[in-house]
Amino acid sequence: MARERVQQAGLFDLVALKLNAMLDEHAPEATMILDAGTGTGHYLHEILDAHPQLRGIGLDLSSAGLKRAAKHERGMALAWDLWKPLPLDENSVDVVLDIFAPRNPAEYARVLRSSGAVVVVTPRNGHLAELAEAGLLTQQEDKHESLLAQMRPTFGDPLAHGWVTSTLPVEDEEAADLVMMGPAGHHRDRADVLVAVEGQEIWSVTVDVDITVWAAR
Repeated sequence: MARERVQQAGLFDLVALKLNAMLDEHAPEATMILDAGTGTGHYLHEILDAHPQLRGIGLDLSSAGLKRAAKHERGMALAWDLWKPLPLDENSVDVVLDIFAPRNPAEYARVLRSSGAVVVVTPRNGHLAELAEAGLLTQQEDKHESLLAQMRPTFGDPLAHGWVTSTLPVEDEEAADLVMMGPAGHHRDRADVLVAVEGQEIWSVTVDVDITVWAAR
């Protein structure tokens, strides 16, 4: 619910816009997209709405998220562990989308068509820095370098790389939801997080992400 509120508030709208632009450039003929770790399906729905020719499949372990992800006439949502072999045939999708989710490069390569692409979104060092500086969450540094090292044996060097950086005003409730929507949310009480946010006087947050594209090999 925290993730859904943040997405509906538009805090990540620029990420969706950039994703659509990169898909238009690097996968203009795509007809089938797989969103690995789809969550509520927010980005998948944004992409499907912008590309009437596309159909989509979202995979996630969250049943609550999947109920939301399934609500698109050209999409379906399946409960699945991304570390297991994906429930798709070889050469069955044009785009694999992975946003802040675990990655399975070997399976991505198996299900991709020869003209396909993998699009991965990872946080940069400045992502939600205001919340990290307040001690409300932690961020692993050098995530892009780790991503390149993980993907290179299967896909080689990236086809394209872009990023989104924007600082946006937030209310206390939105800042608390940003904490609760991530891994930190599994270990904290929202009421306690809201008190901490109010005490830190956080008026804005930075959205700072890498978007990296690989071509099928």
